[in-house]
Amino acid sequence: MYGLPSLHANDANFVATRERRGLYVDKTASLKKLLATDSNTRSTPLLESSHQFLARPRRFGKTLLVNTLEAWFQGLPPEHPLHSVGESMPLENMPGDWTSPDWLWEGLAGEDWHGEHGWHPVIRLDLSMGTSPSPEGTHERLQMHLLSVINEWQERSGPRWLGISHAFQRNDHPADSLAGLIRDLFRTYRVKPVVLVDEYDAPIVKHIGTDRDVMPSVEALQDFFRVLKDDAGLLYGVFVTGITRFASHHLFSAANNFTDISDNPEYGEICGFSEEDVDSYFAPYRSALTEREPRLDADAVRDAWTEHYNGYRFSAHPSAPRVYNPFTLTSGMHQLLSNPEVLDSAVQGIWPSAWSRSGHAGLTARLAADTRQRLPDAVRTGGLPALPAPGVGDVNRPNYYQVMLDTGYYTWHGGENGTVPYLDFPNLEVAESWAYDVLGLWAYDPGRDGSIVDGLAKCLAEGDLEAFGRQLENFVFGLAHQNLQGEPVYRTLLQSLIRQMGFPTQSEKSNWGGRSDHEVHVGNRVYVFEVKGDQSANTALRQIRERGYGREYLDGMQVTAVGLAFRKDLKEGPCLQVAHADLPQLLSEREAPRLPGAQ
Repeated sequence: MYGLPSLHANDANFVATRERRGLYVDKTASLKKLLATDSNTRSTPLLESSHQFLARPRRFGKTLLVNTLEAWFQGLPPEHPLHSVGESMPLENMPGDWTSPDWLWEGLAGEDWHGEHGWHPVIRLDLSMGTSPSPEGTHERLQMHLLSVINEWQERSGPRWLGISHAFQRNDHPADSLAGLIRDLFRTYRVKPVVLVDEYDAPIVKHIGTDRDVMPSVEALQDFFRVLKDDAGLLYGVFVTGITRFASHHLFSAANNFTDISDNPEYGEICGFSEEDVDSYFAPYRSALTEREPRLDADAVRDAWTEHYNGYRFSAHPSAPRVYNPFTLTSGMHQLLSNPEVLDSAVQGIWPSAWSRSGHAGLTARLAADTRQRLPDAVRTGGLPALPAPGVGDVNRPNYYQVMLDTGYYTWHGGENGTVPYLDFPNLEVAESWAYDVLGLWAYDPGRDGSIVDGLAKCLAEGDLEAFGRQLENFVFGLAHQNLQGEPVYRTLLQSLIRQMGFPTQSEKSNWGGRSDHEVHVGNRVYVFEVKGDQSANTALRQIRERGYGREYLDGMQVTAVGLAFRKDLKEGPCLQVAHADLPQLLSEREAPRLPGAQ
């Protein structure tokens, strides 16, 4: 494509990408800390942290990272189609029929120090292969996956395979099979194996938000991970990845020697693309795009990428970097360069979105429809509420805000200069996907005249809040009621719609009085929104008045306070109430006992 390296957004194979010279954003610099060794070791240096865990949203590069680590430690096995391509750098203890091609690491940050760990056989496990239609079937699926890995090692080892612990059978316990494989690899090669586990939580997440009892899955996995603790003396290192962190409280209780690096700012860029990565690696693609479509200049493309694909911060600490979603950025760029219709839509301001394919919409949608799951108010006040003690109920129905954070629908904002960190959508792509996939906005089409977003934006631009309320109410009535449970969901709905209007906006803005829900700038107007569920719209206005939201805009701006109340009255039916007032007048009544006409 334009003589540039292939983007291969759907390929997470490190070796294949390097062999065909496809686009590879170098993350081996991050391995320097991840694989740091103890300098006091006399023989092959030991890892400073032998058991590590990383949680990231789907399609964020976790599998590519695991694939890279596999090649780092063991190179290419005899049966690999590329194992003899190019010269090989021998690793300490590497069998003679294995290879570690120089071209794998050539030009990468890790080239100069690759090999310092020596050679280690890798047990790579993809627990999505252990996912069963029923929690009770997890045991059998895990064992079938272990048998395939065991057979692979027996075949590649050939005659050197020594001292089989026992004849592995389908009805064995997967924990016993894993322990046996670890022992047999050590006895065969006299080198400590490395265990890499991808999608550790897949057998559980499949059943979250359903009425199934997930404990059979939990118990099977607990025994499985206990092996990684009990056999620590035979293991060189263990690295586990997954999407959610709530399952780790249950599964790693059996292996409490894991270090969770998920929110460590030093690993913020280990998956995902930084601004520097995008500037360096994607500049040629941006140039090719502007060459093909002159109406998209380089600055416009960069701004659009930032707005749609950037913004993920995996720690509440403000020093943590913000990164792009690698899958959605590369997938979007591939579509732009290969599909004229997608490119024409980008000129109109509609950029491709792959979040629905990469996010975890199924899990979040199930929890959104669960009337027992509501996004708690504590999310708005900064930081995460304290996690409950691990228990069966927590696994069956985890905290919704934690799932939203883990799956990438929310990310961290704020925290600079002493401000309180808070959660919000990372970018426009995710906000739109929330509208599409989770709230089911089936009528929304961002490119169609007369769409809900266009209509609401026009009302705000003209200051017609009565029409704004009518259109919003009609729109809400078209949604499945299961997705509109609780005030926090109403706030999220309005937030996603406002984001798509394109006006400068800030959600959950903090001042001395608290946090306003949404503040929207439309020309010389500022709208201060407060959203309530099953309360009156005047109650929302009263909160704006009492807490002084928006008063910093009074000098030179026309500021309007808007109260929205989503109500489900058993007698009169559901409705959306809208109340608005000029903010200076509202604040002048601050000492009044009640608002005129308040109910």
